[in-house]
Amino acid sequence: MEKETKLLIGAVVLGAIGFFIPLYFGKAWMALFIALLIGIIFLGRMVSLSKNTFESQNAFRVVYGLVVLVVLFNAIAFAHDYGRRDFQKNILLEIRKIIDTGVSKADVQEKLIYILGQYHQNDWESVVETFRELMPEKLGEEGVYVSDFDLRNTKMGTNLEPDESEGINHFYEIDEEADEIKVLVVGEISLGEDPEYENYDGQKGKYEMMFTLNEEGVRYEVLN
Repeated sequence: MEKETKLLIGAVVLGAIGFFIPLYFGKAWMALFIALLIGIIFLGRMVSLSKNTFESQNAFRVVYGLVVLVVLFNAIAFAHDYGRRDFQKNILLEIRKIIDTGVSKADVQEKLIYILGQYHQNDWESVVETFRELMPEKLGEEGVYVSDFDLRNTKMGTNLEPDESEGINHFYEIDEEADEIKVLVVGEISLGEDPEYENYDGQKGKYEMMFTLNEEGVRYEVLN
């Protein structure tokens, strides 16, 4: 087996090991750095082994220069992306917050508006009673508002681990005297404006919004 073939196989094996092991532990940037480093070492070794195969010294210098340019370009690109990692993370968190808001509106606000309409059309005794009669499956134990996501997985017989959920926690409060229902939505990933804010479920600094249903209507506000 030729040296170049052995070198190629060795680079592939080392690159795979060096990339996937850190990636398995969640170290994506380290995995990319190791893969880049192994690639640079492989290119340098290949160029040195093929030096004698070039027709002239000038041809070798041209190829060597191109290799150096490629290495520099990739190194600068990696450094640039690494320097922007916090910016990219913040952008992704903002996108996640928008998604959480949209999902919560679709899941919670839509249901509350339906309850409000049924309450006024059918002259139910109270908004709370209307909710309990029409959507008892939404009211879980210990103050938990069961989302559509949870209901679908319950019907499918899927028991998800905490880190496999949709990343949004729902809680409800019922005020019999005021005939009012509040549904609080707390994100597990999305961040709020105040990092010191105490969330309803004991977390800190997470995105939180509250939906309120009474006979006057449905409203929501972002608490953090």
